[in-house]
Amino acid sequence: MNTLIIPCAGKSSRFPNMRPKWMLTHPDGSLMIEKAIQGFDLKKYDRIVITIVKEHDEKFEADLSLKQVFTDKKIEICMLPEFTKSQSETVYQTIKRMKISGSFVVKDSDNYVVFDNIKMKNFVVGVNLQERHDVKNIPGKSFILVNEQHIITNIIEKQVKSDYISVGVYGFESVDLFEQAFLEISQNTTSELFLSHVISFLISSKRQVFEYNQASDYNDWGTINEWREETNKFTTFFLDIDGVLMKNSGKFGTFNWETNNSLLVENIKTMKELQDLGAQIIFVSSRPEKYVVKAIELISKYGLKPYAYLHSLNHAKRILVNDFSNTNPYPSAEVINIPRNGELSDYLG
Repeated sequence: MNTLIIPCAGKSSRFPNMRPKWMLTHPDGSLMIEKAIQGFDLKKYDRIVITIVKEHDEKFEADLSLKQVFTDKKIEICMLPEFTKSQSETVYQTIKRMKISGSFVVKDSDNYVVFDNIKMKNFVVGVNLQERHDVKNIPGKSFILVNEQHIITNIIEKQVKSDYISVGVYGFESVDLFEQAFLEISQNTTSELFLSHVISFLISSKRQVFEYNQASDYNDWGTINEWREETNKFTTFFLDIDGVLMKNSGKFGTFNWETNNSLLVENIKTMKELQDLGAQIIFVSSRPEKYVVKAIELISKYGLKPYAYLHSLNHAKRILVNDFSNTNPYPSAEVINIPRNGELSDYLG
């Protein structure tokens, strides 16, 4: 029996005045918790348990939301009556309440990880900082000491001791060993007990072997700034065709919507780069639809294709009205005015 445990019972203190972080909505409509397990092959697990806390269910309908998101009966929900002192205690309580046996894997709820989980045994998934210069908040990570055989000699919390960091995926080949280690350590400490502490204890005191498993992909959303950096990649751009993507023309004269084939290629390339990162592109225009379609055919030769388009708009000022909140902070909408036929890259932040 192999079980995947996803603890979602933390207070999300780094995401103040909003829903629990795992319930935040990604721009594609998924919850963070959905994105967090997309890199996993769930068929490899006999059980999948998501652990939440009663307070979050009462305030935010956490249980209902999970049931609406995950219709697979393999996915179970463990609801704790109150917050625990640590993630390791959350895992321990989950094991006891859900009667979990055999091997199990613990996965953080606030990141995306892909790795090759061939054998269900003791392991920690990580990345090499020499290869991943984009990793943020490095002092807040767990650092892994690895020998030449990819065996972990120690794992140390929040002290920069090596080039390898944990990405929040931990494999344990035995529930019994984890329980024994957790109980033994917790009797001798009052501070927060991380999973890295349990693993370090198992390595040093119980002579357990943990292997290092390199993640092939990793995206971390552990802080509000990292989450907003992720969501900003998916900004929706409303782009005027005339004067932004094509040289400005109108209905009349010799240089008009019918004859105009002049593209602002640099602006198109700029938006194509953003689209490749996730941006959603919507064309807007005062042109009748047939001339918008004509423009799209020309522009798409450079790979920029709109998600949608609006045509026949008034020749007048345009105003976008959008709401804002803690999860979609002010300003939730922005405006960029560029000189007609100007360089768009000069005005993008």
